[in-house]
Amino acid sequence: MEKKSKPVGVCDIVMLALALVLFIGLLTFLRPCGPKDDGGWMTCHWAGQALRGVAGALLLLAVVRLFVRGGVKTGLDMGMAVLAALAICVPGRLIGLCMMDAMRCRAVMTPGVTVLSILMIAAAAADMLLRRKKDIA
Repeated sequence: MEKKSKPVGVCDIVMLALALVLFIGLLTFLRPCGPKDDGGWMTCHWAGQALRGVAGALLLLAVVRLFVRGGVKTGLDMGMAVLAALAICVPGRLIGLCMMDAMRCRAVMTPGVTVLSILMIAAAAADMLLRRKKDIA
């Protein structure tokens, strides 16, 4: 008889929490620098906008994970790991940041996004390994 997996597990909650912290963080405590004195935006603003889109996609996939089972979760793990890797690449690599190291985008946003993204990649990898072990056993 085939064992049915729990619909919502610890990895599901961890992935959802990390995606939620990243998304809300980019709106609050991880946001990039504000507008310049003349009302224009620095390049880090656009990095923040791109990151919000990536974080929104991660959040959507994390919510979908709550309602699917089995191999679909493994596919979602792969997609979330790729999106989290993209989030690491956006600030300062794909989209430029402010020149000074003391600016908010370099001192707060980039390290925060990097740490949360690495945790998300690790959680996705752990979930894939756990699922693989369950399939083998």
